[in-house]
Amino acid sequence: MHDIFVSVLASGSSGNAFLVVNHGAAILVDAGLSRRELEKRMSVFGVEPTQVEAVLLTHEHTDHVRGARSFCQGNNVRVYASKGTLSLTPLDGVGKSVLETDVEQEIAGVKVRPFKVKHLAAEPLAFSLMIDSVKLSIASDLGSVTPRVVREMAGSDMMLIEANYDEKMLMDGEYPEFLKQAIKGDNGHLSNSDAGTLARSAAAERTRDVMLVHLSKENNTPELARSAVESALGESAKQVRLTVAEHGVPSGPYALR
Repeated sequence: MHDIFVSVLASGSSGNAFLVVNHGAAILVDAGLSRRELEKRMSVFGVEPTQVEAVLLTHEHTDHVRGARSFCQGNNVRVYASKGTLSLTPLDGVGKSVLETDVEQEIAGVKVRPFKVKHLAAEPLAFSLMIDSVKLSIASDLGSVTPRVVREMAGSDMMLIEANYDEKMLMDGEYPEFLKQAIKGDNGHLSNSDAGTLARSAAAERTRDVMLVHLSKENNTPELARSAVESALGESAKQVRLTVAEHGVPSGPYALR
């Protein structure tokens, strides 16, 4: 097993959780599965719950926080999130720390820099994580590619980027019109095209991995997401390993060094 790696425990509307391991110490980014399922999926990657030193939450929606309280209570793990997220997430009996936007702090040996994103939530965040000299950025659940998002993710070695929907599938699908517009809106989710724009704009010579996450089961396919982002990356696609996290399916580990 690699010393520094990321694994997808779950991705999509049924649950989201990413496991980042740094020389045996682990951080969970979101905990959108039950405690039992989180622990079961960690074990697949050779990680014990006792190795998890922190849980970072992007926002308060259930598919991102479902198992946070139970997992953290049971394993004595601290939760880090924005003030808005903490105020709306049931975390009785759990140690909590507020993450301030654009303020870097070291957590479990990882330099964590949270930054604002637009999403229909109280105070949603995305994260750039520096592990030694390796930069991992995670942007899931955001409605628009703002200059701030591009700036914060620029030069990442690996980027996890939301590619929630294919626009034609969404608009031709059975969702009610108000929901389609909410998903497409600035505070909704990123389309495959948006994901391609973000990948292209933030990629640098050192970027080796781009993973597409939070695909909709109803409004996207891995093939459509991959094709759109490959097209957007153009020549850069030759140097980038592009992977797609399928809905609800764990994958990894992906070595960060």
